[in-house]
Amino acid sequence: MARGKLCPVCGTENTGGQPHRWHKMVHREKARLEQVAEMARQTVEVNRVRLVLADAVDESREPDGWRPNEKRTAYHREYYARHLERRRMQARESKRRRTLKRRLRPLIDALCDAVDLGRETARW
Repeated sequence: MARGKLCPVCGTENTGGQPHRWHKMVHREKARLEQVAEMARQTVEVNRVRLVLADAVDESREPDGWRPNEKRTAYHREYYARHLERRRMQARESKRRRTLKRRLRPLIDALCDAVDLGRETARW
């Protein structure tokens, strides 16, 4: 992971590599040294949490069972082999629905024609 520019005082990541605002406050004597130390500690903790979250997001983008040195085709082959029975059941169900639809389609068309005929004779 590429790191940004670091603060020259505390060494944590900072935009532009400039000292944090609270480091400058010490020189102006607006803040006590303890306050600056606390702010620096909080910044370090926040940066550690960000790194942990970034690593977790990167890991979540890789599918379970993924081995980094393998090609994606090997992963997909293994995935489909694991779920083969479910795919077979889906194919059977799909075929059953297509067959049922093919058999019932003429009946549905005949019923629609009968309803249309009934409306015409009733003059709806």
